[in-house]
This record gives sequence, C-alpha cells and structure tokens, in this order.
Amino acid sequence: MPVRQTTQSLERAILDTAIDGIVSIDERGIVRTLNPACERLFGYEAGEVIGRNVNMLMPAPYREEHDGYLSRYRETGERRIIGIGREVAGRRKDGSEFPLYLSVGEWVDDDGSRLFVGVLRDITDLKEAEQRILQRQRELEAANKELDGFTYSVSHDLRAPLRAIDGFGRILIEDHAERLDAEGRRVLDVIRKNVGKMGQLIDDLLAFSRLGRDAMKPSRVDMTTLARTVLEEI
Repeated sequence: MPVRQTTQSLERAILDTAIDGIVSIDERGIVRTLNPACERLFGYEAGEVIGRNVNMLMPAPYREEHDGYLSRYRETGERRIIGIGREVAGRRKDGSEFPLYLSVGEWVDDDGSRLFVGVLRDITDLKEAEQRILQRQRELEAANKELDGFTYSVSHDLRAPLRAIDGFGRILIEDHAERLDAEGRRVLDVIRKNVGKMGQLIDDLLAFSRLGRDAMKPSRVDMTTLARTVLEEI
C-alpha cells in the first residue's frame, strides 16, 4: 500500500474514532471536515455541515462575531482562540445550546492557504457539577450564618445565669463571709471558680464555631499545663 494512502487511512481512522469532536474550516470559515463525534455533538450529519459556514454551529453572539474574528486574524494576526482554547457555546440542530471547550490549531499549506482545526468537548456535565458545588457552597454559607447566630444566642443566654451566680457569690463573700465557716467559704470559692471555667468554655465554643472561617495561626502550647488542667477536670 502506498505511503500516502496509508497516511490518509490513518488520518481517517483517527478522525472517525476520536472521542472529541473535530472540525476543520478554511480561512473563510467554511467547514471542510466534520468527524462522527462532532455529528453526535451537534445532531447534524457531516453532509449537512460541510461546505457551509461553521457559524451555523454557534449561538448568538458567537455566530455574528465569528466571520469578523477570522477577518481580523487574517489582517492583524490577533489571536483569541487559536492556539489558546477557551469555553464557548455550541448550538445543536434542534436549536438547543450547550457549553463546549474549544481548542483551535492552525495549519498553513504550501500555497499559503490556512486550515483551522477545532477540537470540541462537551462540558455540560462539568458545568452542572460546578453549579452543584456552588449551590452546596451557598447552602453551607447559609448554614454557617445560622450556626453563628445560634452560637451567639446560646452564648448570651448561658452567660446571663452565670453572671447572676457569680454576682451573688461575690455578695456572699463580701457581705456575709463572717457567717460562713471554713467549709462554706471553700464551697463558695469552688462555685465561683467553676463559674469562671464555664465562662471560658463558652468562649472556647465561640472560638470553635469560627474555625475554618478565620485564618489559622500556629501557637505554642504548654503540654504540662494542659495535662494538669485535664486532670483537674476529671
């Protein structure tokens, strides 16, 4: 089999079996080839597209802008997609639109004529996944706001009785200490210390609720003091 024929057969096999859509156009935007994957993407048979302007596969405003883009590229060499790639929109035969990722390469023949080859991938699933992630993120942000409100509300409600207990304990110590024996003063001191610990626990709860939203900052921890505190709480 001649080398040229073998090369053409290989090129045909690549086009026919490619998973992504592949379309080639000339410098006027006229479609020259359209592979089977592209037919499936847009719902057209190749014969319905070949020989027509590729903008038939584009929704507005891409459809109206495409010929001008090719013209500017021929005149100025300004690239917007060629050799770069970006997200665009496609238009199926039934008129429905869908998101695509398009990458375009350029080939120049010996006579100086240009051929542009576009590789297209349907990214509908990707865009839907992104929307689900964004929706989930919005839901989490709303839940975090509700949690903040709940945490601050609980904090306020818990602090009110603690302040009362601490206040009455201070009154007993300041005004009635002489009426209490040593054991009574010890118990009262224990009560006030535990009120302080409860206040610290509330502060820790508020700090914990903000974890993940505030920037994390490393700090040194005295493990001996931490262990002693834990033992005292047991």
